[in-house]
Formats: sequence, structure tokens, C-alpha cells
Amino acid sequence: MTLRCWPLFFLLLAACGPQPGAEHLPKLKAALMAVDSAALRFDAADHSAAVPAHARVDSTLAIIEARMHGWVVNLEQGKPFSLLDERRRMLKRQPGRERRIQQEIDRTRRQIGHLVDAIADGAKVDAEGTPIDPAYLDRAVEDELRIAGHLVEEVDIALNFLERGLRDLDGVIRRADSASIALSSIPTSPAP
Repeated sequence: MTLRCWPLFFLLLAACGPQPGAEHLPKLKAALMAVDSAALRFDAADHSAAVPAHARVDSTLAIIEARMHGWVVNLEQGKPFSLLDERRRMLKRQPGRERRIQQEIDRTRRQIGHLVDAIADGAKVDAEGTPIDPAYLDRAVEDELRIAGHLVEEVDIALNFLERGLRDLDGVIRRADSASIALSSIPTSPAP
């Protein structure tokens, strides 16, 4: 069901009289709206930029590592390289995060929808034949609300990683590359 259909569905459900578990419907509606909002934010993000950005960072780090082979730098000198490596870590798993989150969004919407349908239909057993009573509904609603909350948090974390990984990436790459060139061109003193 799309976001626009849910208010009408809940209105019709309320008009049919109270059903067992109907007290959970406002919380389920709020959770579904939070998941839909997170999904919209997630879908609006530029996920396609993560893979080429990660490849650029990885390539730059390989060049820097080859250039700096055998060099020891202090903490201050190593900051540009640490920043670049941090960006690589943030972007590395982004494609997997995107797939997993999309699947979890679909699963969460479907599960909440099934739960709402079970309440609306006054279902007596679930798909596996387990009796649906108030305790069952309480547990199922608690589980789905917890899962939906974790999903919204996971979306926020993934979007934060994506945004931080892409932020001023050209500048981070340029500064790390320049630092490695400058450091590797310092003449070494001959051994006594």
C-alpha cells in the first residue's frame, strides 16, 4: 500500500468498529510513516556515486602507498592519508548497505502491512497457524516497531556515511596526493 492509501485504510478500519489489537494501529501507522519517510530520503541520495568514488580513493591510496613505501611519517604528516583512508572505509560497503536497506524497507513495510491486515480482518491465526490473541499482537507489534526503529536508524547511518564519504572528496584526494609528493621528495640524509 502506498503512503497515500494508508490514511483512508485506517479511516475505513475505524469505521468498522473496534477490532482486537486496534489500539496498536496508531503506533503501526506512525512506524510505517517513519519508514516511508526514511525510504524517501534514502531513495533521494546519490548512491550511484559511491562505487566510482570508492574506486578513485582506492586507486589514489595505492599510488600513495607505492610512492611512500618505506617512509615513516609523524601523526601530523599522516593526517591527509588518514582522512583519505577514512573516506575509503565509509564508501567501501555502501553498495551492500544500499541493497540490504532496500530489502529491509520492503520487508518492514510488508510485515507491518500484514499485521495491520490481521488486525483489520480480525484474523484468528497467522500464516503458520499460530493463534492470534492479544499477547501475540502485543509481541508482534513490539517486534515490528523495534525493527522499524532500527531500520530508520540504519538509514540515517548509511546516509551519513555516504554524505561524509563523498564530501569534498576531490579536495581530500588532492591534499593526500600533494602531501605524499612533498614528503617523498624530501632528500634523505646519507647514513654516517
